[in-house]
Amino acid sequence: MKESKSHLDKLLIASGFIGPVIFFLTVYFLFALLYPGYDPTNQTISELGNASSPVKTLTNVFGFSLFGIFIILFAYGVFRSKEIGVLGKIASVFFFLTGILMYLVGIFYSKSEYSILTSLHIIVANYQFPILTIGLVLFAFDVSGHKKLRWLTPIILPLGIITLVLAYYFLFTHDLPNRGIWQRAAIGIPYIIMMIISISLYKVQK
Repeated sequence: MKESKSHLDKLLIASGFIGPVIFFLTVYFLFALLYPGYDPTNQTISELGNASSPVKTLTNVFGFSLFGIFIILFAYGVFRSKEIGVLGKIASVFFFLTGILMYLVGIFYSKSEYSILTSLHIIVANYQFPILTIGLVLFAFDVSGHKKLRWLTPIILPLGIITLVLAYYFLFTHDLPNRGIWQRAAIGIPYIIMMIISISLYKVQK
Protein backbone atom coordinates (compact mmCIF):
# COMPACT_ATOMS: atom_id res chain seq x y z
CA MET A 1 0.00 0.00 0.00
CA LYS A 2 2.79 2.39 0.96
CA GLU A 3 4.68 1.58 -2.25
CA SER A 4 1.61 2.19 -4.44
CA LYS A 5 1.02 5.53 -2.67
CA SER A 6 4.63 6.49 -3.40
CA HIS A 7 4.18 5.60 -7.08
CA LEU A 8 1.00 7.69 -7.22
CA ASP A 9 2.73 10.68 -5.63
CA LYS A 10 5.60 10.46 -8.10
CA LEU A 11 3.21 10.15 -11.03
CA LEU A 12 1.29 13.22 -9.90
CA ILE A 13 4.50 15.23 -9.49
CA ALA A 14 5.78 14.02 -12.87
CA SER A 15 2.67 15.61 -14.42
CA GLY A 16 4.38 18.96 -13.87
CA PHE A 17 7.02 17.90 -16.38
CA ILE A 18 4.94 15.85 -18.80
CA GLY A 19 2.25 18.50 -19.23
CA PRO A 20 4.54 21.38 -20.28
CA VAL A 21 6.50 19.11 -22.65
CA ILE A 22 3.30 18.10 -24.46
CA PHE A 23 2.09 21.73 -24.45
CA PHE A 24 5.31 23.11 -25.92
CA LEU A 25 5.57 20.39 -28.58
CA THR A 26 1.95 20.72 -29.70
CA VAL A 27 0.90 24.35 -29.21
CA TYR A 28 4.27 26.01 -29.74
CA PHE A 29 5.34 23.87 -32.70
CA LEU A 30 3.12 21.12 -34.16
CA PHE A 31 -0.26 22.90 -34.29
CA ALA A 32 1.37 26.09 -35.58
CA LEU A 33 2.89 24.10 -38.45
CA LEU A 34 -0.52 22.59 -39.27
CA TYR A 35 -2.10 26.07 -39.59
CA PRO A 36 -1.36 27.41 -43.11
CA GLY A 37 -0.19 31.03 -43.03
CA TYR A 38 0.09 31.16 -39.24
CA ASP A 39 2.94 33.42 -38.08
CA PRO A 40 4.11 32.48 -34.54
CA THR A 41 6.23 35.61 -34.25
CA ASN A 42 3.27 37.97 -34.55
CA GLN A 43 0.22 35.83 -33.72
CA THR A 44 -0.74 34.60 -30.26
CA ILE A 45 -1.30 30.97 -29.33
CA SER A 46 -4.98 31.75 -28.66
CA GLU A 47 -5.42 32.29 -32.38
CA LEU A 48 -4.62 28.60 -32.89
CA GLY A 49 -7.78 27.78 -30.98
CA ASN A 50 -10.23 30.41 -32.22
CA ALA A 51 -13.34 29.56 -34.23
CA SER A 52 -11.76 30.15 -37.64
CA SER A 53 -8.63 28.08 -36.97
CA PRO A 54 -8.26 24.77 -38.86
CA VAL A 55 -6.61 23.32 -35.74
CA LYS A 56 -9.03 24.72 -33.17
CA THR A 57 -10.19 21.33 -31.83
CA LEU A 58 -6.65 19.99 -31.56
CA THR A 59 -5.46 23.15 -29.84
CA ASN A 60 -8.34 23.53 -27.40
CA VAL A 61 -8.65 19.85 -26.43
CA PHE A 62 -5.10 18.48 -26.68
CA GLY A 63 -3.34 21.80 -26.11
CA PHE A 64 -5.02 23.99 -23.52
CA SER A 65 -7.50 21.73 -21.71
CA LEU A 66 -5.24 18.68 -21.55
CA PHE A 67 -2.44 20.86 -20.21
CA GLY A 68 -4.82 22.20 -17.57
CA ILE A 69 -5.50 18.65 -16.38
CA PHE A 70 -1.77 17.95 -16.07
CA ILE A 71 -1.29 21.14 -14.02
CA ILE A 72 -4.15 20.14 -11.71
CA LEU A 73 -2.59 16.69 -11.20
CA PHE A 74 0.78 18.30 -10.47
CA ALA A 75 -0.81 20.68 -7.96
CA TYR A 76 -2.36 17.74 -6.13
CA GLY A 77 1.01 15.99 -6.10
CA VAL A 78 2.69 19.05 -4.57
CA PHE A 79 -0.06 19.27 -1.95
CA ARG A 80 0.40 15.61 -1.00
CA SER A 81 4.19 15.77 -0.85
CA LYS A 82 5.77 15.37 2.59
CA GLU A 83 8.76 17.38 1.36
CA ILE A 84 6.65 20.54 1.22
CA GLY A 85 5.65 22.81 4.11
CA VAL A 86 2.66 25.06 4.69
CA LEU A 87 3.69 27.73 2.17
CA GLY A 88 4.28 25.04 -0.43
CA LYS A 89 0.82 23.61 0.13
CA ILE A 90 -0.67 27.09 -0.25
CA ALA A 91 1.37 27.41 -3.45
CA SER A 92 -0.21 24.18 -4.69
CA VAL A 93 -3.64 25.86 -4.43
CA PHE A 94 -2.41 28.59 -6.80
CA PHE A 95 -1.06 25.88 -9.12
CA PHE A 96 -4.47 24.20 -8.98
CA LEU A 97 -6.24 27.47 -9.88
CA THR A 98 -3.80 27.92 -12.78
CA GLY A 99 -4.72 24.46 -14.02
CA ILE A 100 -8.43 25.28 -13.86
CA LEU A 101 -7.85 28.48 -15.83
CA MET A 102 -5.76 26.69 -18.45
CA TYR A 103 -8.45 24.05 -18.82
CA LEU A 104 -11.07 26.79 -19.31
CA VAL A 105 -8.93 28.44 -22.01
CA GLY A 106 -9.79 25.44 -24.15
CA ILE A 107 -13.48 25.74 -23.30
CA PHE A 108 -13.85 29.51 -23.75
CA TYR A 109 -12.31 29.79 -27.20
CA SER A 110 -12.64 33.01 -29.19
CA LYS A 111 -15.57 33.15 -31.60
CA SER A 112 -15.41 36.80 -32.55
CA GLU A 113 -13.73 39.97 -31.35
CA TYR A 114 -16.63 41.07 -29.13
CA SER A 115 -18.33 37.82 -28.07
CA ILE A 116 -18.92 36.74 -24.47
CA LEU A 117 -16.77 33.66 -25.06
CA THR A 118 -13.93 35.88 -26.21
CA SER A 119 -14.21 38.01 -23.05
CA LEU A 120 -14.16 34.88 -20.87
CA HIS A 121 -11.21 33.54 -22.86
CA ILE A 122 -9.21 36.72 -22.24
CA ILE A 123 -9.97 36.57 -18.50
CA VAL A 124 -8.99 32.92 -17.98
CA ALA A 125 -5.92 33.28 -20.21
CA ASN A 126 -4.52 36.49 -18.71
CA TYR A 127 -5.18 35.75 -15.03
CA GLN A 128 -2.85 32.77 -15.19
CA PHE A 129 0.20 35.06 -15.18
CA PRO A 130 -0.20 36.58 -11.68
CA ILE A 131 -1.79 33.49 -10.11
CA LEU A 132 0.94 31.10 -11.22
CA THR A 133 3.66 33.61 -10.30
CA ILE A 134 2.28 33.95 -6.76
CA GLY A 135 2.31 30.18 -6.45
CA LEU A 136 5.90 29.95 -7.66
CA VAL A 137 7.06 32.66 -5.25
CA LEU A 138 5.35 30.96 -2.30
CA PHE A 139 6.94 27.66 -3.30
CA ALA A 140 10.36 29.32 -3.57
CA PHE A 141 10.11 30.66 -0.03
CA ASP A 142 8.84 27.31 1.26
CA VAL A 143 11.82 25.32 -0.04
CA SER A 144 14.41 27.97 0.91
CA GLY A 145 15.16 25.99 4.07
CA HIS A 146 14.95 22.53 2.49
CA LYS A 147 18.36 20.89 2.34
CA LYS A 148 17.86 19.32 -1.10
CA LEU A 149 15.51 21.86 -2.69
CA ARG A 150 16.73 25.25 -1.48
CA TRP A 151 18.82 25.73 -4.65
CA LEU A 152 15.49 26.27 -6.44
CA THR A 153 14.82 29.55 -4.61
CA PRO A 154 17.46 31.73 -6.37
CA ILE A 155 16.27 30.29 -9.70
CA ILE A 156 12.53 30.69 -9.22
CA LEU A 157 12.47 34.25 -7.81
CA PRO A 158 14.37 36.10 -10.59
CA LEU A 159 12.62 34.08 -13.31
CA GLY A 160 9.30 34.93 -11.67
CA ILE A 161 10.13 38.64 -11.88
CA ILE A 162 11.14 38.27 -15.53
CA THR A 163 7.80 36.55 -16.20
CA LEU A 164 5.85 39.45 -14.72
CA VAL A 165 7.84 41.98 -16.76
CA LEU A 166 7.25 40.05 -19.97
CA ALA A 167 3.57 39.63 -19.15
CA TYR A 168 3.24 43.36 -18.44
CA TYR A 169 4.72 44.31 -21.80
CA PHE A 170 2.61 41.74 -23.61
CA LEU A 171 -0.67 42.75 -21.94
CA PHE A 172 -0.27 46.53 -21.79
CA THR A 173 1.87 47.55 -24.76
CA HIS A 174 -0.23 48.66 -27.73
CA ASP A 175 0.91 47.43 -31.18
CA LEU A 176 3.72 45.39 -29.63
CA PRO A 177 6.03 44.09 -32.41
CA ASN A 178 6.70 40.35 -32.42
CA ARG A 179 3.71 39.90 -30.11
CA GLY A 180 3.74 36.14 -30.54
CA ILE A 181 7.31 35.84 -29.29
CA TRP A 182 6.61 38.03 -26.24
CA GLN A 183 3.61 35.91 -25.31
CA ARG A 184 5.44 32.62 -25.76
CA ALA A 185 8.28 33.86 -23.55
CA ALA A 186 5.88 35.10 -20.85
CA ILE A 187 4.02 31.78 -20.85
CA GLY A 188 7.01 29.54 -21.39
CA ILE A 189 9.29 30.71 -18.56
CA PRO A 190 6.93 29.90 -15.64
CA TYR A 191 6.14 26.50 -17.12
CA ILE A 192 9.84 25.78 -17.54
CA ILE A 193 10.13 26.62 -13.82
CA MET A 194 7.31 24.14 -13.18
CA MET A 195 9.25 21.48 -15.07
CA ILE A 196 12.35 22.15 -12.96
CA ILE A 197 10.29 21.94 -9.76
CA SER A 198 8.69 18.72 -10.96
CA ILE A 199 12.02 17.04 -11.72
CA SER A 200 13.57 18.20 -8.43
CA LEU A 201 10.61 17.19 -6.29
CA TYR A 202 10.36 13.86 -8.07
CA LYS A 203 13.99 13.05 -7.20
CA VAL A 204 13.57 13.74 -3.47
CA GLN A 205 10.11 12.17 -3.17
CA LYS A 206 10.15 9.07 -0.97
